[in-house]
Amino acid sequence: MKKTPIVLGVVIIIGLGAYYLFFSQGYGQKATGTPTPTPQMVNGQSAAVSLNNFSFDPATLTIKTGTTVTWTNNDAVSHTVTSDTGNLLNSPVLSPGQSFSFTFISPGSVNYHCNIHRTMKGAIIINN
Repeated sequence: MKKTPIVLGVVIIIGLGAYYLFFSQGYGQKATGTPTPTPQMVNGQSAAVSLNNFSFDPATLTIKTGTTVTWTNNDAVSHTVTSDTGNLLNSPVLSPGQSFSFTFISPGSVNYHCNIHRTMKGAIIINN
């Protein structure tokens, strides 16, 4: 019996499994649109967070409700912006130079991280 078809079948199955895991975790998603270096304005309220040196800067940001926060990846590698609980923040993978924006409409606090580099952590505190 020839081993080539068996080996080829195993390689295909492993490849399909890796493909599924890669894209089901969002690592294969790309941010859409043109990278925006400055945050969009919503009712005159905006804030910016830089992803740089494997950290969020500022790590903690206090804003008012209605503020749009824009995260811009100024690092040499890809990152995400993902809330610790729920799906409030769930950016696609941001390549260097790409941005992700979100408008906070309710007071509270949101802890978030990078899904690729779990040691990257940040927080948004939203006041009325």
